Amino acid sequence: MGDQTAKKQVAVRLPIREKAALEREAAERGVSRSEYIRSILRERHRAGELETRLETREQRIDELETQLSRRAEIEDKIEQLPAKIKGEQTYQERRQRVLDSASALERFKWRLTGVPTDRIDEVAGGED
Repeated sequence: MGDQTAKKQVAVRLPIREKAALEREAAERGVSRSEYIRSILRERHRAGELETRLETREQRIDELETQLSRRAEIEDKIEQLPAKIKGEQTYQERRQRVLDSASALERFKWRLTGVPTDRIDEVAGGED
């Protein structure tokens, strides 16, 4: 159950409510009040370690939120790009885009018949 090394008794006076809370918590864990208090004393240094880990994680969360915000800004710019491209691309640029995205067979066919204008207009409309 507990530490089997030599022990020395320590007397501590607690308010009735704190003593009752300790007894209740010990019972919930299925250990004696003394063993529960010993476990609290053994674990007292973990609080500092946990605080340090929490601070590190909070800093990481802040960094990730900043990155997420930047990503959202970039995504907004990407969403606006088709409209910008539509306004700036010439017919030849739109035609070339259609050719670049076509399969080899389509390109060969279009060499003989010409690139369908409806495909070029789709690029202009941002529907590619």
